[in-house]
Amino acid sequence: MKFREDTLKRYMLQCPLALAFERAVECRIYPDLPFPRPILDLGCGDGLFAKILFAEKIDTGLDPNPRELQRAQELQAHQELILCRGDAIPKPDGYYQTVISNSVLEHIADLEPVLREVYRVLAPGGRFYVTVPSPLFCRYTFMNQLLITMKMEKMAAKYRRCYNYFWKHYQDYPRTDWEELLQKAGLEITTSFSYGSKTRCLINDLLVPCGFFSFIVKRLTNRWIMIPLLRRLYILPVYRKIKKYFAEGDKASGGGLIFIAARKASS
Repeated sequence: MKFREDTLKRYMLQCPLALAFERAVECRIYPDLPFPRPILDLGCGDGLFAKILFAEKIDTGLDPNPRELQRAQELQAHQELILCRGDAIPKPDGYYQTVISNSVLEHIADLEPVLREVYRVLAPGGRFYVTVPSPLFCRYTFMNQLLITMKMEKMAAKYRRCYNYFWKHYQDYPRTDWEELLQKAGLEITTSFSYGSKTRCLINDLLVPCGFFSFIVKRLTNRWIMIPLLRRLYILPVYRKIKKYFAEGDKASGGGLIFIAARKASS
């Protein structure tokens, strides 16, 4: 697979900064990994991640949201798009060599049938790449940190529950538990680590309100940015100032996010 360069800049030009910074870090993880084809993008959403990460179309994008797939069709990052849930993929056993699920599994309430289906459609030796938040993700938020500092532990716990409910984070597991879930589905863990330091997560959380207008635009137009040319005028100077910050390493002990690479046994 060929990967694009300047993914941070591309993301900053096309979506809110909080989302751009998180996804740009994830875009740095994948180019060092093997991506044999065919490839399934499980929970592809609007297709923006695949469009920015890959320099060529990947094989399949799958998502249960028709509006998101409509936008993915416009971005043309996949050779085919399938409207369906992840527990009923309309492909034969062993069809895919690679499945990628980027910030998707935490949004699935009934996870085990989806993981079994991933195992089914993976070819022997096939690879499954996953990113998910850790339980620290909601702790590395400004409001939670403020409540903890004020010794308001019960209010902080309530805030974290509300936070996960708002963002539809149905699964909130530490890395070892995610590994066990994948192993239970029959997969072997090849690599796992946490990323997204406390500082980076806090900065992203503080930037979320700045994307309010973009969220409104997304609801109305099914895209994040209303006037791309105007976006370039004020984002590119910001990009030039902060890009060195993203040149630092991505792995972080006790990070708010988790990456796991798993594999289906060859026989």
